[in-house]
Amino acid sequence: MTHPPLPAPRPLVLLDLDGTLMDSAPGVLSSVRAAYGHLGVPAPADAVMRTFVGPPIRRSFTAHGVAAEHLADVVAVYNEHFGRVGVWDTTVFDGVPEALRTLRDAGALLVVATAKPVAWAVPICAEVGLTPLLDAVVGAPADESESKAQIMGRAIAWVRSTTGVDPDPARTVMVGDREHDVEGAHAHGIACVGVGWGYGGEEELLRAGAAEVVHDVADLAPRLLHRLGLPAPARPPS
Repeated sequence: MTHPPLPAPRPLVLLDLDGTLMDSAPGVLSSVRAAYGHLGVPAPADAVMRTFVGPPIRRSFTAHGVAAEHLADVVAVYNEHFGRVGVWDTTVFDGVPEALRTLRDAGALLVVATAKPVAWAVPICAEVGLTPLLDAVVGAPADESESKAQIMGRAIAWVRSTTGVDPDPARTVMVGDREHDVEGAHAHGIACVGVGWGYGGEEELLRAGAAEVVHDVADLAPRLLHRLGLPAPARPPS
């Protein structure tokens, strides 16, 4: 007895959230300042605090002066302030909705894979209007205990369970702005396209092994379509 062939997997774009699709720095930084204020010590300079945007917050506090015995309390203050105020202080980068529409119209699956806790990632995507442009939003657990590679693994598993086929690594790409996005992609054998408008910068991305860095949002969809072997959308008649 022969079985019908499985459908070909659709090209998959995994998307970081903070610094890639949206500028969440104002809300994150205000919450970081509140946490350091609670501890009674000066917050790091803004340039340093911008590195807090994206990675798990516990890791950032630990790397910048918060002792282990104070960590749980500082994170709790951060989470309270961010959940009440900071999470909503965010804006979608200009051109991102158009890029997502172009990719979806070309046949790509779009799945957010973010280190932001899913309890915040899902409502903020809905609030800023991204949800209708995405196929799924996969975020970190509340304790932020997973690496970016693990979060990406769950995003890929969601695609497998939903479509019934494994994504093709050659037609899967991660889009992000920090080194952990690149490292997570490499853990799954896929390329990472870095974005230069985020918080990591070109040097960090290339040092981590990004396949390329896109500096203008308007160039993102064309570059991804080319990489995934998808046709560019037809131009409307003039």
